[in-house]
Amino acid sequence: MYNPAKDPKSGQRSITMQIRQRRPSSLVTLAASAAILFPLSGHAVEFTLSGQVNRLLMAVDYGAVDGIVHADNSVSGTRWRIKGQGDIGNGKTAGLYFENQLQSNPSNQVTAASLDTDGTGGNLGGGDNFSVRQANVWVKGAFGKVTIGQGDGAANGSSEADKSGTTVVQYVGSSEDLLGSMEYGTSTVIVGDVRVSFDALSRSDNIRYDGGNGTTTFAASLGNGDKAELGIKYKANNLDFRAGYWDAGDSGTGASGAAISASWGEETGLNFTGSYAGDDSAGDPNNIYLKVGFKTGGSAYAVDFSETTDHRDTGSSDASAISVAWAKNVLKGVEVYASFRIESLDNVADADDITALIGGARVKF
Repeated sequence: MYNPAKDPKSGQRSITMQIRQRRPSSLVTLAASAAILFPLSGHAVEFTLSGQVNRLLMAVDYGAVDGIVHADNSVSGTRWRIKGQGDIGNGKTAGLYFENQLQSNPSNQVTAASLDTDGTGGNLGGGDNFSVRQANVWVKGAFGKVTIGQGDGAANGSSEADKSGTTVVQYVGSSEDLLGSMEYGTSTVIVGDVRVSFDALSRSDNIRYDGGNGTTTFAASLGNGDKAELGIKYKANNLDFRAGYWDAGDSGTGASGAAISASWGEETGLNFTGSYAGDDSAGDPNNIYLKVGFKTGGSAYAVDFSETTDHRDTGSSDASAISVAWAKNVLKGVEVYASFRIESLDNVADADDITALIGGARVKF
């Protein structure tokens, strides 16, 4: 049965399909049965299709050259997803989650070469980015939830608690996502070399367990390359608190690290956010993030500051950023935003500040 609908939480438009089962032959049933061998119930399997398009304009000045570029906002890139779930009996539900990112000229790949010397903007950055974000199956019941496949590690998001309402363009990882490939002057150092939010190990092929109640949840995951992660979240009333630990095992630098973040939102609209994270790679780098925001009249306003210390292979450096941002939901599923940010790098020769004036819109479906 075909049924256009809206998600009651996000307001996103989605397409829901129900498929009646006569025998246990669906992808969800096979995956869940193979993983945990639960009996099939003859109930419906429901699929939901949704996604978003998120585009921006950036006027960038990195000291040597300035210009304007069109880009896909890598803070929350253009993507589509399909989710499916169904009752498999005995109080258990099984499902799948597939999400694909489809970016044209991602903002985190825009380089200094993308800007013409006459300041009008030129070669538009890094081309296309087609990547799989989620591709997993899961089963849940009174025991909790078990997920297998490409997906979030248990500590992913630990540094990202944020109730400001401006996260579409301003959050703990904005420096890397918006200007990650932009050079500080003629220093040959780019933002992504020295700025990082240390938000665990992101997404990978893993097995993950989630448990807890509606207020406090915890998770553990084990991925390829012996990646191991633990995470805990507490969400109640006006508070969002998160903490996580990870060990990269045989992947990447093999570093282990930890993150903690919290965000508090007052009934008046005032909100406060903070985050601290780091790992034990060379130099013991860390990142601190502070933010104050205010919500009123359907708009959200915020100012933030962040600094990453010693995230370089050689030498020492302190890279910081300050930004102001505004975001507004003009219609259900339609959000417009603007921001101005300054990226700075100390203790490196020829490292001019990078300034960026950003405006864009995200449309969800």
